Amino acid sequence: MNNKTWQYLLGLESVDIVLDWHKKLYNRELSTRRANEITSAAKQAKEYFRNAENAANTVRPLLTFYGIASLARATLLLLKPGHGEESLVRGHGLETTDWSNTLSGDLSTALKSIGNLKIRTSAGLFSDFLKQTENHICIHARSSAVDWRLSYPQPPLGVELTFEALLFRVPDLWRILPKSEIGSHFASVNEMSYADADGFFANVNSKQFEAFQASYVDLGYEVTPNGDLSKIKCNSQVFDAALPQFMHAYVNKMFGSIPSLHIAKPIQKDIRLSELAIAYMLSYFLGMLTRYFPTHWVALHSGTKGDVLWPTVSAAQSYVETVFPEMIIELIQDKLSGAREAEVKEKKGEKGSGSD
Repeated sequence: MNNKTWQYLLGLESVDIVLDWHKKLYNRELSTRRANEITSAAKQAKEYFRNAENAANTVRPLLTFYGIASLARATLLLLKPGHGEESLVRGHGLETTDWSNTLSGDLSTALKSIGNLKIRTSAGLFSDFLKQTENHICIHARSSAVDWRLSYPQPPLGVELTFEALLFRVPDLWRILPKSEIGSHFASVNEMSYADADGFFANVNSKQFEAFQASYVDLGYEVTPNGDLSKIKCNSQVFDAALPQFMHAYVNKMFGSIPSLHIAKPIQKDIRLSELAIAYMLSYFLGMLTRYFPTHWVALHSGTKGDVLWPTVSAAQSYVETVFPEMIIELIQDKLSGAREAEVKEKKGEKGSGSD
């Protein structure tokens, strides 16, 4: 556990700080009862993470998932004014899809099929979390601070995704992905800009982007290769209708502090997911594999034939443990910053109207 990260997250364990944050976000008082619901979930999250850190691989992913679910619960309650625990839909909000058939048969063959495991979105904690966080992504184009932010459209319930589809879109895993897949689902961004009048522009790594550039061309983007970089551009109408799938490297940061920006292959043509959502889903995959298929999970990390994905899976576990709490902090800070900016603009508007 990163002490700096969890030191900030102590704010979610303090009734006074939660009351203050909620007031700043929504300009309304939160009851002490509701604040206690938030702090209780945050305290549970920390204990799950603490126990996961000290646990063996046989159970660590399951404890981490419960920690992530509890932290998501605390966050969405903070961001859900006028509602408490009783308003939350029961269930994870994610479902496994035909895992028994995917993992049937010879163990070594089944292990090679782990990347094909599917989950489906449903009503529950995950979908509620996605709604209350507004599928929000904080973008670091040039610095450790948030340079830009977007809210992706809410995906419908019933979306199905494979484990592999998510793994291969995480830049922090690129060094340990199976060699044939390296660079095929994300490309590093060299520079980027957007304005309503001029539209969107980015220079990306040509070699990495080439494998999936057709998916962006199909969406209406123009791609012009130019040596090591490819220029991507579109007008504001295309951009608003088909936002890029942005991803960052949060573990392997530039200069140790700047999450490096990437453009990834769209999850599906009309589906974009925040990095918080992707980390949550990855943790669900790992937790459910640990919980319901312990024979396969233990075999995967014990040196069994068919374990080609183990280095990637192990790195994915470290990834979700590290980045989910950090991105929760980033989200809350960005929401508070946005609330402060809106308050300043409102006050300036009041002064302006009074002096005319």
